[in-house]
This record gives sequence, structure tokens and C-alpha cells, in this order.
Amino acid sequence: MDATPDEASLFVVIQYGIGAEPEDLPRHAAADVCRLSDSVSEERCQSALAACLSKGWLQVIDEAALAEIASQLHAGGVVGPVYGLPKIGQVDFTQTGADLWVRIRDRDGPAKPFASTDVVRETTARFFTTRAAAVAEAESARGEDDAVGVSDPCPTGPWRAQWWRQFPQGYRIDIEERRQWQGRCSRGGEVCSFPGSLDRADPVPLRRALDCRNVALAEFVVLAAMERGPRQLDDDDFPSLVRYADRDFGGPLTEAECRVGLDACLRYGWLRVLDEAVIDEVRALVRDESVTLALPRTAELQPDGHGLEFLPASYETVPVPARERWGQTVFTAVGAALYRAISAEWLGDDWEDSLRVSNGYFREEHRYCVAKRGFRNIVAEYEAEGRVVRSARVLPIGPWCVFWWEQFPAGFRLELEISGTGGA
Repeated sequence: MDATPDEASLFVVIQYGIGAEPEDLPRHAAADVCRLSDSVSEERCQSALAACLSKGWLQVIDEAALAEIASQLHAGGVVGPVYGLPKIGQVDFTQTGADLWVRIRDRDGPAKPFASTDVVRETTARFFTTRAAAVAEAESARGEDDAVGVSDPCPTGPWRAQWWRQFPQGYRIDIEERRQWQGRCSRGGEVCSFPGSLDRADPVPLRRALDCRNVALAEFVVLAAMERGPRQLDDDDFPSLVRYADRDFGGPLTEAECRVGLDACLRYGWLRVLDEAVIDEVRALVRDESVTLALPRTAELQPDGHGLEFLPASYETVPVPARERWGQTVFTAVGAALYRAISAEWLGDDWEDSLRVSNGYFREEHRYCVAKRGFRNIVAEYEAEGRVVRSARVLPIGPWCVFWWEQFPAGFRLELEISGTGGA
């Protein structure tokens, strides 16, 4: 017996480890990332869920089912699951359903060995503009189950998040977390963002602030898009800018207006296009000042990730060269100051206090795979991203599983300790 596209789309959600309850699973299955056919819809997936439950392919996890799964793993001496046990109330496979899904998934042949990740220890520095915010975050973190160490707030002196966003003072806390069998795949690194969106902010004060400075809404929307870092603004970006304007800034705008706004920002000198000279200028700025860099790679406009250098018989992992950012659009100092000034008039002088700035500068992670070749290039990839691999060792293991229902008779674990920028 085979599954319909609607039923198989439900299976994809479970394969991804989304952990949905019955009322939410059909919605996830009908999303673009999970549905296996254009005909799949949320209504059809609701019917498919009922069918899968009646056929014994899926189950809603209760205490008895969870206890049975844990007992079977323990009895078999199975290491894992890497991505954790299912939670009570969530829909998961039965073993029959899992076997069916694996047959469907591997119909064209098994996939190449893949290394599943479990980050078991992580240390993160978090930065704040006020001591009150740092104290509140520290108190909150101490109540989290995974936190084993939280420092008291420490003054940073003047500090930067991005190169263009400097604060006269700030505070830092360090949080150490330990966990296992949660399938955490955090690659650490640098984060600078505002939680949520500005959709509850009143657009009327924004319009007044823009009018006083003779700045068009489309121009401000383009400036605000720079919060997410340098971008290669092209035709594919304008639809998202239109949605961004409507959601957060009281639009509406058209794509044509956004194009005009971008051209104006470049013409007025509020934005500029990155080239070698601009990147060198920014890096000289942040290196020559006695300012704490909360996010050094971000501040220096380092490209993300790693690249591949193809050789005659293989390839080598290499850092992404700075020229990969050439052609992207970025603030000028004048444009950044204008954006921050308008935002302060709109949202209040403390608007940047909610900024979330964190740098995961150390972690220990375990990678699991059925074959050693699944670990190839992992160390080189981290080193190409500017991280330091303090240790790496491969150990053979016996029975193990990614999910409780996907078990292997043997395999290997790669144990890594990795540090990055921003540590003590």
C-alpha cells in the first residue's frame, strides 16, 4: 500500500522534526516547503490525517506511547535519538508508518550519508545598551532549563554592533548552556536583530518625522532594509520591500516607488555600493578605534559561510572572498545617522534598547553519521568561516538513531569543540 500526496506531505512534516499537534499538522503539510503536489491543501491534509491515524501509520503521542518508545530504545542500547523523543500531544509515526515513509523517501535510492548535528554545549555573549536590560536577561536566562552558568552584567565601554551602530556604553552577559538529544543545530555566530516586527507601531509619527526631513516613505523603507545587512538589491527584492512597507511602516508602496526610493538613497549619498575601497574603509574604521566589537565579522563586513575551490581531482573548502560582497548596497555614515535619527523620532529615544545582539563564541557539538565520509570537510568548512576548531575526534558507536523510528545498527560520532570571534 502506498500513500497519497496528501498523506506523504504529512510524513514530510514529521521527517523535518517540526513537532506539530493534530490541529496544526495539516497546515504545515500544505505549506510550500512540505507539500509534495500542487493539489495538496490544508483541507485535504485534514482528511489525510484522519486516514493515516485509522490506518495505523500515524499516532498522537501519549504517555504510554512515549514510555514504550523509550523502553525499546533502552532495551536495544540505541544511542539517541539525535533530534530527541517526540512530545506528548504531537503527531508522530508508528513503526509501520515510518517504514512506509522510508520506502517512499528512498524510492530512487538512499541519500548520501548525512551528518546529523547535536550541539551539547554552547557559550554565548549577549550585549545590551542598558544595565537594566542586561540584568533582566540574566535573571530570565537563569530560569532556563539548559542554562548552567550566567554571568553578572559587565560594562563594555563604547561598543558597536554593526560598523555603523555605535553606543557610548553597554553591558555584556555570558550564558553557558548544556543539553543533549535536542537536535540543536546552532552554528553559533553573530546575531543582530529586533524581535518581531514593528506592526504595532503608529505610522502617523513616522510620517511626521519623514515630512520634517523631506524623506519619502519609499526612501526610508529602503534605508530600514539595511538593518539586515548589505544586500544585493535587485528586482527580486522589490516585492518583499512592498510587503515590508505595508506591514511595518503603514504603506502601501508600489515596486516602482521602491525602485525610485533606492535610486534616491544612492543619489543623496545615504547608501553606496560596496567595492574593495569601501570594505577597506570600514575595516580600517572598526580596527583603529578603541571600541568593543560585539560582532567582529558583522562589523568588518565579512561574507558569511564558505566556498569551494575546485581542484583537478577534488575540491578544497576556502573562505568566501571579500569580493563576493562587491556590488551589494550598504549604508554610508550619513545614511545610517539619518535612519537612526528618524527611527528615534518615530519610536522614541530608547528604540534600540530592544536590539538583540549575541555572539555564540564557543560550542561543543556532536555529529552522527553511518559512515566517516559524511564528516568530510566539516572541519575545513568551520575554519574557512574564520572559526577555530579546538579539537575533533571520530568515535565508532553501536546502534543509534536520528529519530526513534530511524535506527542504524552502527555508525560514527564526530566530537568537535569550536570557538569563534567575540570571546573573552
